[in-house]
Amino acid sequence: MKTSSKNPLLKLVAILAVFAMIAAACGTDSADTTEGTEAPVTTDAPAPDATDAPATTDAPADPTMDAPEGTYAVGMTSDITTTNFWAYYNADGTVYNGYTLGITKPSMFAIEYPSISVVPLNASGLPAAPVEDGDNWTVTQAMLDNQKWSDGSSITANDVVFTFMAARDMGIGGTWLSAYPYNEEASPRLLDVIAVDDYTVQYVFDSKPGLGIWPHNVGTGPIMPEGAWGDAVAAAVASDDAVASIESADDSVDLSSGAFTLDTWEEGAFVVMNYNEHFIPQAHKAYSDGTIEIDGVQYYGSGGGDVTFDYSDGPFVSEATYSVQTDQAAAMLALENGENDFWITPLGVGTGLRQRGIDAPNLNFIANPNNGFRYVAFNTRKSPGSYLAFRQATAYMIDKEFLTQNVLQGAAIPLYTYVPQGNSRWYDADIAASISERYVGLSESDRVSLAVEALKGAGFTWAVEPTVDEDGVITNGAGIVDPEGVAVPDLEILAPPASYDPLRATAALWIEGWLEIIGVTSHATPTDFNTIVAAIWPGVGEEIPFDMYLLGWGLGNPALPTFHESFWHSRNLAETNDGNNSTGFNNAAFDAAADAILAAGTEDEAKVLIWEAEKILADELPYVVLFTTPVVEFYSTAVNYPYTSVLGGLQQVSGLPANAAK
Repeated sequence: MKTSSKNPLLKLVAILAVFAMIAAACGTDSADTTEGTEAPVTTDAPAPDATDAPATTDAPADPTMDAPEGTYAVGMTSDITTTNFWAYYNADGTVYNGYTLGITKPSMFAIEYPSISVVPLNASGLPAAPVEDGDNWTVTQAMLDNQKWSDGSSITANDVVFTFMAARDMGIGGTWLSAYPYNEEASPRLLDVIAVDDYTVQYVFDSKPGLGIWPHNVGTGPIMPEGAWGDAVAAAVASDDAVASIESADDSVDLSSGAFTLDTWEEGAFVVMNYNEHFIPQAHKAYSDGTIEIDGVQYYGSGGGDVTFDYSDGPFVSEATYSVQTDQAAAMLALENGENDFWITPLGVGTGLRQRGIDAPNLNFIANPNNGFRYVAFNTRKSPGSYLAFRQATAYMIDKEFLTQNVLQGAAIPLYTYVPQGNSRWYDADIAASISERYVGLSESDRVSLAVEALKGAGFTWAVEPTVDEDGVITNGAGIVDPEGVAVPDLEILAPPASYDPLRATAALWIEGWLEIIGVTSHATPTDFNTIVAAIWPGVGEEIPFDMYLLGWGLGNPALPTFHESFWHSRNLAETNDGNNSTGFNNAAFDAAADAILAAGTEDEAKVLIWEAEKILADELPYVVLFTTPVVEFYSTAVNYPYTSVLGGLQQVSGLPANAAK
C-alpha cells in the first residue's frame, strides 16, 4: 500500500487499516516473521528444460546513451563490516552487508519480486532438469552470452567453474556451502562444475538434487569474476590459511554485474555505490494467470488475465549512498529533513517514530508482512544451555502474549514457529497451532510449575527451590545447580540496545526477570549489533563463549524455505565452517530432516518435510522464537518505486536501488 496524502488524519487512518490487515493475516498466537521474507512459487511441476528462451534476450548496453544523474540517498542504523564479498558470504553475512554487497553479483537465477518466482538472470531459460549419468546426476544449463562485468568483460561459464573451485579449494564455509555444497557432509554433494563451452555450465552431483539444491541455493548462488580474483584465490590456496588470506586480500579489484559498483566505504559514516555502465536492465511483467515475462519471454504461462505488474530496471540515478545514522531517531530526522530518500532497516520503523513519519508532508509510508523473526538463542555447547530441560524451562517462562500485547503494547506479534504465515504457500496453520498450544493461555504459576518440573526431571537442584503454593503465590528460587553438580553461573544475555531495537532490548530485560524466578541469575547486556555478531561468529576454531543472545533473522529466498538447514544443520556450525549454526545445535534427526528438504523433488513433498523440521525445533529448542512485527517503512515523496507491496517490505529487496526513480 502507498499513500501520498498530506492530511495526517487520513494517513493515520490508512496506516492503522494496514496494521489491522496485517495483524489479521498474521494472527496473534501463531507464526509469522521479523527480519526477512517469504512467499509462494508459481508451480509444483518439475523445472522446464533450459531451451524455453533464446541464448540472448538483451542487446548490450549502448555506450553512447546518457548516464543517469542524481543520487538515491539511503540511511541505515548500522554500518557494514566488510567490502570483501568472500567474507560477506562466509561469516560476515549481516543484513547491512547484504544491502550493499549482495546486489553486486550475478547468479544463474533470481527470485522475481513481487511475484516471488524463480526467473532467469544469467541463465538462458528456466532451470534445466537433472539427468541421471551413471552413478551421478548432472544439470546442463545454458547461459546468456551478453552479460558483462563492470569492467566490460563477459560473464562466462568459466566464472561459474572458478567460483565453485575457489570455494572448494579454499575450504570456505558460511553460505558458500549452501551455494556450492562441496564438502563430504553435503547431501546431495556438488562434485564438480564444468564449462561445456563459454556459455554452458554442467553441474555434477553425487545424487539427484532436489528443489532445495537445484535451482534453489546452487542455481541462485553468487558467481565471482575469475579475472579479478584468480591470482588472489591461487595465493590463498597456497597459503597456510586460505580463508584468512582471501578475506584480507585487496578487494578493490572486485567487479559487479549489478546496477551499481561499490566505490567508497568511510567506516562508520557512509558507503557510496556508483552506476555500472555495463549493467543490462531487464523488463519485468506478470499476469494474473501466473505468467512471468522477462524481456518479452514468458514463463509459467501464456500471458492470460490482467497484468499485475509491468516495469523495467534502471538505474535511474548515478549513485546510491548509504549513510550510517547514530540511531533510529537520527534516521527518521534525516528522512524528515530530506537528507535521505529511504531508511533501510530489517526492523521496520519503530512505533515511537511512526507518528513523526505520518505527520511529515514529504514522506510516504508502506506496511508489509515480515519474512523473518526475532529470537533468543542458547549456547548448547555448555551448561546450562546444553541441557534441553533448561531450554524448555526458559520457553515456558517467556510469556509471549504478555510481552507483545502488554509490554510492547501490540507492536509485535508472538511466534512459535519459523515459517512466516505471510508465506501462505509454505505455512501450515494446523501444525503451527499444535505447537503454540503448549504455551498459549498458561498462567504465570502454570509456567513456573512446568519450568520447575522440567528442570527437576533432568536433575537440576536448588538451594531454594522455586515454589507455587495452592493460592498461586510464587516464591523465587535461588542457587540453581546443574545435573553434574555444578552451580549455574550468572548468565549474560546479549541484546541490541534500545536505540537500535527497543523491542529486543525490552524483551531481554523481561527474560532476565523470568529466569530469576526459577533461580537463574542473568544480566541483559545492551550490545552493539556488530559486536554481538562478532561474539557469536568469532571464526573457525575459536571458542564461542556466549550464554544467550537476542537477534533476528531474515529468511532469504521466499520461493523455497531452506533456512532450516542453514541455521541449524550440524555441518553449518560456526566453529567448524563459520556457518550460521551459532548455537552448536547438533541433532541427527534434525540433520536428516533438513537434508530431506533440500532433496525434495516437489513443493508438496518439501512442505511436509519443512514442518517435520519445525516440529523437531519446537521440541529441541536451540532457539526460542519470540515475535515478529509488520515491516513499516517511510520514503520520500520525491521517489517512485515500481512496487511497494512485497513480503518483507522494501528492505527485503535492498531498497530497490536499481529501480528507484526521482
